[in-house]
Amino acid sequence: MQLEPRDAGDTRRRRLDEHWNQRRDLERQLHDGPALRIAALTLHLGLLAQQVRDGTGDLQQHIEALQGQLHLALQELRAIADQIYPPLLQEAGLGPALRELASGVQVPVRIDAVDGRFDPAVEGVAYFAVREVLEYATRTVDVTVRRDGDGLALDLANVNTGQGVAVRDRIQWLGGAVEIVGGSVLGTIKVRIPCE
Repeated sequence: MQLEPRDAGDTRRRRLDEHWNQRRDLERQLHDGPALRIAALTLHLGLLAQQVRDGTGDLQQHIEALQGQLHLALQELRAIADQIYPPLLQEAGLGPALRELASGVQVPVRIDAVDGRFDPAVEGVAYFAVREVLEYATRTVDVTVRRDGDGLALDLANVNTGQGVAVRDRIQWLGGAVEIVGGSVLGTIKVRIPCE
């Protein structure tokens, strides 16, 4: 089953809604994670400064605790930055970035990806399409990335085929196409994206 492009207005509206929802989610993650942790660290530093002036407390223990909290805040910030654009995708390409992504999901994922690079926009769209599909995966997923003439071919097997619409919305602005093969619930989402 070939997924046809939506009416341009619906697609644009859906993409804008998704964009702003993602920005809101990132803001919430920043506020609920690193921002609160840094605010607590500021208070902790104030108490520590008072103890230093008074000559009380175990300075070494407090410094180690603060270092641990700063390390956690840094990890949280890196995790949020990875949602914006993963560094490994920029540095090494789609295959290594997908392998790293697969190592962090709940279901087994097999990645078969060609070496070499694609256009940055194509790599970014493909990466985030795979990430979105993996969020809803319930069993082992097979991800295949290969060159298809002048473009990228991406097959996602054993996935929720309902995610085909979300994938189509992601790749449509690059002139890509999505085809659903298999059952109405589990099957394969086949993506083709032209490259420049």
